[in-house]
Amino acid sequence: MKVHIFEAMTKEEAEDYLFDFLAFGRNKAMQILEENLRFDIDLDFRIETLPEVLMALIPKLKTFPRKADPNVPEFIRNTEDYQKGLFDFDEQSNYVVLAAAYYLGETFVQRFAKLKWTIGNTDFREGNMPVISPFGGNDLEMAPILIVENLFRRIVKDDSRFGDVRKAIELWSKDVSN
Repeated sequence: MKVHIFEAMTKEEAEDYLFDFLAFGRNKAMQILEENLRFDIDLDFRIETLPEVLMALIPKLKTFPRKADPNVPEFIRNTEDYQKGLFDFDEQSNYVVLAAAYYLGETFVQRFAKLKWTIGNTDFREGNMPVISPFGGNDLEMAPILIVENLFRRIVKDDSRFGDVRKAIELWSKDVSN
């Protein structure tokens, strides 16, 4: 399943979005992270500190309830997991998600010389999104916005999943060299 907002973009619009996202990262993301972390953690783009940075941001997120989608089959809507996921992040939290996504991607770009920011391959879900590439074989791309939002949503739903952050970083680090 592709993300509609990015799927609808032309290549030029996707490149403009990437440019704007990276400008946001350089100019605003670090300020957002520093304000939310209160200088408790060094924002030095080291892979080793990345899980700590991401996990420290999760308690800062605020959510509000969302109504169930009537187009989703009832047997799914009635599951506990679906019910727990009926929330969205507030506006300020969305900026934290974007700042964390920039930090995740930029950490990998700074750590691994072969990686760079680009737009996602339109044959895949991350089509037209800001991605980090190339991972492993040239087909694998890291979509930091998608990854951070999914990780944060998963942990907000179930705080026993904090370990997922560390696992995700380890898996992506291994994928660089494959």
